[in-house]
Amino acid sequence: MKILGTITNEGYSCTIKEDDQGRVFFTADGDIDADGANGQNGGPVAYRVDNKGTENLANGGMAIHDGKVICAKSWARDIVILGPDNQPKVFDGGIIASLTWYRHPGKSANDPAAYVDAETVPYIVVPSLIIQSVPGVVRGCKARVTLGNKSVDCVVADKGPRNKIGELSIAAARAIGVPSSPRTGGTEKPEILYELWPGIAAPGFVLQPA
Repeated sequence: MKILGTITNEGYSCTIKEDDQGRVFFTADGDIDADGANGQNGGPVAYRVDNKGTENLANGGMAIHDGKVICAKSWARDIVILGPDNQPKVFDGGIIASLTWYRHPGKSANDPAAYVDAETVPYIVVPSLIIQSVPGVVRGCKARVTLGNKSVDCVVADKGPRNKIGELSIAAARAIGVPSSPRTGGTEKPEILYELWPGIAAPGFVLQPA
């Protein structure tokens, strides 16, 4: 057993471990990630120009200014598709398309369908601490989340800051019984078991080296 690191800035201490078979695991809270929910699978959209998507524009670093959605925070430019003016591009239906770290092979970076749909695909978000600490490829690898007697298989589709832990997609939260609204859902209790298998691709995905 190897300890990869400990994250403490979430209000509790989360120790990330790797067992002798290469499985990485930790117990953490559950923030809801809506990234990639662009309506590509027929589900609700995360971000919309009228701010009536499943996620609040402000949580994506955006704001409405003079009737136009802008990047209020510089980091917003890292999570949405941008137009020629370096502001969020608006797609048909008022959709502002958000990105995930994983992009489906063969699809353009400017295609909203290139990203993993948080609404319909169970995925987890991992901190860079894990990505940098294991030899196996993490992006696209097999994962799983468990709460009580409910588990769902996932893919690692997004990454977070080095010191942020405990984040899962809308679909993953729904599958294990966690309130799944990106605006009001999630759990602050460190009660979800996260597991991932670097170097082993999740079904339907390919490993993508960082």
